[in-house]
Amino acid sequence: MPRRGPTAIRRTCGLALSALALVLAAPASVQAADAGCWEEAPSTLPPPPVHSDTIGGRPVLSYVPANPKGIVYLFHGSGGSEAFATREHTVRVLSALVAAGYGYAATSSLERTGQKRWDLSSLDPKANPDVAYMLALHKALIDKGAITARTPVFTMGMSAGGAFANLYGVAAKQQGLPVVAVADYMGPFVAPMAYLLKDAHDLPPTLVVLSEHDGLVDAKRVGAIAGQLQKAGGQLEVHLNVEHRVCPATFTLVPGLSAAQREELVAKALPAAGLIDSEGRRTIFTDKPVIDREDLLELYRRTPGGAQSRPIAEELTIAWAGHQMRSEYAARQVAFFDAALAARK
Repeated sequence: MPRRGPTAIRRTCGLALSALALVLAAPASVQAADAGCWEEAPSTLPPPPVHSDTIGGRPVLSYVPANPKGIVYLFHGSGGSEAFATREHTVRVLSALVAAGYGYAATSSLERTGQKRWDLSSLDPKANPDVAYMLALHKALIDKGAITARTPVFTMGMSAGGAFANLYGVAAKQQGLPVVAVADYMGPFVAPMAYLLKDAHDLPPTLVVLSEHDGLVDAKRVGAIAGQLQKAGGQLEVHLNVEHRVCPATFTLVPGLSAAQREELVAKALPAAGLIDSEGRRTIFTDKPVIDREDLLELYRRTPGGAQSRPIAEELTIAWAGHQMRSEYAARQVAFFDAALAARK
């Protein structure tokens, strides 16, 4: 299980902590070093099976093996849908979970216009239709025989989906579900959970992944709250991503890019677009501490690559420690869930 005492802080590639560490009482003299090139090897695991269904009027993508180790409920971010389960980095995490014996289910928030966000207003299923729906979905999976009432429950989400993973983990536990752990990728702890700052016994063990240049969710604030929750008795493990340079290996996961095309992208196309220099260092948005929503839109507009420009921009955002789902924590998430499950028995 995550250790008690000061919140466990882990850094990508063991690098020095940045602003978040200062919030959590790391030595003020620590400075971030050159992080080197960002690269992530292709997964050796097959993509997880996907079953498409409609349950309770909402689309559901899922796979539940026989006698699952647990069921992982997956929550999309703002503007998303159940299709979040089919995105490259999400697939990599789900592949690791499925290979370890877990099942998963992903669906959409009730709000299907505007921001398309999960309802973060209340823990009470009578006041929160998204909490009520997820409880009903859980019951439906039990009724279908996919899981049992004793199947361990886990939640996972990114951005606003990470916030809902936090909220629903607590809400479902309050409703008697066997909630074991949460994985929150760059999502905040929301207002209905504020009571936990005094006594965090309701908080499931929580893996938190943050990024130093996230301009949509304040890593410093989330890290500070994580520290308060730890002091109140919560079990949290927090990872902070720092910025890296880019190189051809940064884009290994972009579908359809050959090795030669990746080389040309870094040597010519990205520098010509004003995004990196000859050493692979970022040359855009360097006058501000975070990469915000407008910056991301500008990045999507300026990134070359034609039909592949969006995934290229997403890999740049990951390398630059911005707001983006990332999958290098897949093995760590499985280990965290396994440890929480073992401690519960």
